[in-house]
Amino acid sequence: MSSAIRSAAFVGARLLDGRSPDVIRDGVLLTDELGRIVAAGPAASTPIPAGVERIDATGLTVLPGIIDCHVHLSLRLETVADATQRSATDLVVRALQSGRDFLDAGVTTVRDAGYTPAGIKRAFASGAFPGPRTQVSCMPLSQTGGHGDSWTPSGAMLETQVSDLPPGVADGVDAVRRAARLQIRAGADWIKVMATGGVLSAADTPDASQFTVDEIRAIVEEAKAAGIKGTLAHAEGTAGIKNALRAGITSVEHGDLIDDEGIDLMLARDVPLIPTFNINFALMDEGRVARGEVPPWAIEKMTYLFKRQQQNFRHAVERGVRIVMGTDSFSGMYPPAELAYMAEFGIGPFRAIQAATTEAAKLLGLADQVGTLEPGMQADLIAVSGDPLSEPTLWRDPARIVFVMQGGRVIADRRGA
Repeated sequence: MSSAIRSAAFVGARLLDGRSPDVIRDGVLLTDELGRIVAAGPAASTPIPAGVERIDATGLTVLPGIIDCHVHLSLRLETVADATQRSATDLVVRALQSGRDFLDAGVTTVRDAGYTPAGIKRAFASGAFPGPRTQVSCMPLSQTGGHGDSWTPSGAMLETQVSDLPPGVADGVDAVRRAARLQIRAGADWIKVMATGGVLSAADTPDASQFTVDEIRAIVEEAKAAGIKGTLAHAEGTAGIKNALRAGITSVEHGDLIDDEGIDLMLARDVPLIPTFNINFALMDEGRVARGEVPPWAIEKMTYLFKRQQQNFRHAVERGVRIVMGTDSFSGMYPPAELAYMAEFGIGPFRAIQAATTEAAKLLGLADQVGTLEPGMQADLIAVSGDPLSEPTLWRDPARIVFVMQGGRVIADRRGA
């Protein structure tokens, strides 16, 4: 799938660096044998050293690799029958397959938002398996009966036991501190908090607030004390969003029912919103529903949230909330489509690209490594056919991403297809 790192020159490209909407036409981008970008600019002022391999990017737009800050590599939408048959090995295989597929689609960096062990990020980092640069949160933390509690009304527990994913269900300040410490011990870069109910949990509603402010604050304190990247909150309901923000959460995921007071808190604390539109469309896909991969009660909850989220997202954007790309993508989903949804629902095509590059890199603490096409940065980049500024819908078509490079290695080259 990938090739050796070598010096290369992309020629004839439109360069869109992730920082500015100003496109460099007839651009040249140079990479070196260390897998870094050494130059990016107009052909007239960017000389190409002798002997460097030329990659013809005529008619293509070259951008930084996509950064998805909310994925679930180990999961997929599946029937109850399939869920009862999955083993820990199945989850590991699924995570490795998802990492390969996401990378092939141009997603070069991800933050896994739960249910993936730290061994997966090490497997990708070692080069033993193709996959994105990965940060993990191990097991999400949930109160009893919360969004991360796999109990069902039948009494069955539809959670696969994985030895290096510590339990995440806890109640009370002391218990959640210990649960957070267990995730950190297991290699978590982030701690995921279920601050509200959700769509795919049987025992709650998205409006329900979960965990108290004190409980969430204890989790935030543990993450800060350990020096990990931060905390993220699954937060759909109005009250739970504000609880998470008051407790000091680093990012808000979904934010479907956010109100002006919640927006005020986000602005005051400079907390980004990660809308995850992609999963909403997957949950309402007629084929998935017909196959029984989405239960009827989940469809009801998603229908209730669908238009409300779009309206509240537009309002948050208008008021100046930072937006970062996250898709909630599972195995079998296509993360780049999120850029088209974000563009359509309020931030426009360039800010959607920023959400998936510079803003995402900033959130993950990787702004000095990825997210732009600047000298010294990792050569994580993609090339798309056409102009995503004038045609943002191209992000929904997998055939439009024709070239993927990660750290100077060619992952996919479909220019002749």
